[in-house]
Amino acid sequence: MAAMHSIITHLQEDAERHNHRRLLVVSGSFDWCEAQVNALKSLSGAVWVGTHAPEGIQPLPASKTHQLLGRSVSSLVFNAWDGFNPNSFGQVSGALTGGGLLVLLCPDLALWPDYDDPEHENLVAYPYASTDAGRRFISRVTMLLEDDAYTVIYREREVTSGIEIELPNIELPSSQTIEPILPNKTVDQQHAVELILSQFRRGRRPVVLTADRGRGKSVALGIAAAQLSGLDYEQIVVTAPEYAAAEEIFLMAHQLLPDYEYSKGLLCNGDHSIRFVEPEVAIRESGEGQVLLVDEAAAIPVPVLTKLLKRFPRIAFASTIHGYEGTGQGFSVRFKQVLENETPNWKGHHLKQPIRWADSDPLEQLVFNLLMLNADAADGNALISSFDAQSKLDQVPVIEKLNRDQLIENYDSLGQLFGLLVLAHYRTSPGDLRVLLDSPNLHVWLLKIDNQIAGAILVAEEGPLQEELIEAIWSGERRPRGHLLPQTLVAQEGAKAAASLKAGRIMRIAIHPALQRKGLGSLLLKAIMNEAPDMGWDYLGASFAASPDLLDFWQHNGFETVRLGSTRDSVSGSHAAVVMAAQTPISKQLQQPLRQRFVEQLNYRLSDDLTDLEASIVCGLLQHAGYVPELTEHDHSDLVAFCQHNRSYESCAYAIHKLLLAFLDKLDDKKLNQLLENNDFVLLVERNLQQKSWSVLEQQGQGRKQLMRQLREVVRALIGLISDSV
Repeated sequence: MAAMHSIITHLQEDAERHNHRRLLVVSGSFDWCEAQVNALKSLSGAVWVGTHAPEGIQPLPASKTHQLLGRSVSSLVFNAWDGFNPNSFGQVSGALTGGGLLVLLCPDLALWPDYDDPEHENLVAYPYASTDAGRRFISRVTMLLEDDAYTVIYREREVTSGIEIELPNIELPSSQTIEPILPNKTVDQQHAVELILSQFRRGRRPVVLTADRGRGKSVALGIAAAQLSGLDYEQIVVTAPEYAAAEEIFLMAHQLLPDYEYSKGLLCNGDHSIRFVEPEVAIRESGEGQVLLVDEAAAIPVPVLTKLLKRFPRIAFASTIHGYEGTGQGFSVRFKQVLENETPNWKGHHLKQPIRWADSDPLEQLVFNLLMLNADAADGNALISSFDAQSKLDQVPVIEKLNRDQLIENYDSLGQLFGLLVLAHYRTSPGDLRVLLDSPNLHVWLLKIDNQIAGAILVAEEGPLQEELIEAIWSGERRPRGHLLPQTLVAQEGAKAAASLKAGRIMRIAIHPALQRKGLGSLLLKAIMNEAPDMGWDYLGASFAASPDLLDFWQHNGFETVRLGSTRDSVSGSHAAVVMAAQTPISKQLQQPLRQRFVEQLNYRLSDDLTDLEASIVCGLLQHAGYVPELTEHDHSDLVAFCQHNRSYESCAYAIHKLLLAFLDKLDDKKLNQLLENNDFVLLVERNLQQKSWSVLEQQGQGRKQLMRQLREVVRALIGLISDSV
């Protein structure tokens, strides 16, 4: 025990001297690790993540580590015997301040990969047992811990053998000095605030703040919010994926605005207010006369960010580049292109100076490596050159199934793969790394160009469900782990036949941004469809946030939409779509009635729970749907009466409805996209298919007479277009 106290004292002194953070790994049997706990009581202000916290140390369940986002703690104990959740470990390490110590309690490093980690329960689908989960992630963690020069490992087997523990010291470069940590503002933050104020004074000029964790970007937004509220901006709106990610903004603003009344997500003083709204709500704000501050923008889909950009004339985005809830690298690649197109006068600022610790902090680099927060996809320019060279030779990119065991020591391949997934999806987190490495029902295929990873597809094997579970799932009484597709079809669509089939659910399909729009995604998807018989999959499917581009991609690759959720996701602002492609005769018998039922119900739902669905998605779902009521002679007469003789809309609405469905069924993609840029056509979709009331449509700024003129004109045009196509 005395040795443990000595190590803790040494590491704390070293950490405080450099304003760095240090990691101590306590590795051995469970009983031995528990016996070392008394020595940890000396850690002042410590937070204990997990169970079995000793008296005097604040416990925090691993499921609630997000509560530490934006907070600072001086000491941490992470009890890995309760499970090693990558997201939780990243969150708590980011809350540790300079001079602090992080203690990791874990099994003997040599035996840890074989330990039945409680976290395995989150990696396996029913009926897999936790023991079926892979051991690759922890094997990689132990290798990195062993190799890290600044991590001190206190091992039971070395202590009992009398081996002396080596305590490494960190020597700072001679040019490096320790800067005092300012309580509210660093030079970086000051520049960020000044940039926001100057850009907003000049009109529609967005600001983008980027930073690694612990650089104070949220505090900078809080300072900016307080200063803006004191100027001519009465309404400051703040949004983020969840309130916890934005709380630091309000705490900082409240500190600077003590006269404002404060409650969760709201600061107000007379007509002036700073308030939090979810992204889904923010995209429905008027925008005019308001300021919007978007925190953790990387964890919000680019289509939602684009809508916010167009709605708010004064807007600032802040993003963590190496984040734990979603990565900013995909944000940087995709959204900055939107900014260039929409608002070329935008400006960015990257906050480099750490606030909670000094530069060259060893724990930060170790956490980056452990959780692959610094993973980089293959070089885009090199991929383009190789692709062009292969195209000239008519060579096809290599598609191969991945043996995940090869990823543990092949850092380049794992880095390229995970870096690609980071670029492809707005909420890729460290937890996805463990799923990638260890989930037993996951299959991965890679698309390679010149031996570099240019694309990847992740497929989860789902079904069949056991006979005794079907009724319970159908009635909503049971929801076994995993099996998203069959459970959705059984529980939400009442298709019990789906339970007995085996499916391949495409979790992710990623193509390097440098090579997108070249047909590689379709090439990869086609290869998986060819693999389906050998894998024993009856059908392939996917569930995703519906957008016109994604629906178009799946439909063009032979997948049909069989479900659209009734509510919007609070972050993506989109409805969840389910698509499937039958691969066997029995699955075709399932898909055909599901598809027919979906199309029939869609016509009703557009005026019910889907009345606010975007016109582009409405048309995309109905395009080539095969649901085409025949236009009778009477219908044609009604259409002529409406267009040429001022017949009322209501008396001709059904004839117009049939005309619109027939038109959409014949429409090609290019013409549809052109029409969707026409406000009159969108008006017709909203009034006829979604049956929005006149009063709602009039709120868009047009009177009833003008709306009627627009509808008559667009119906007249559709009659001409559909006549030309016959």
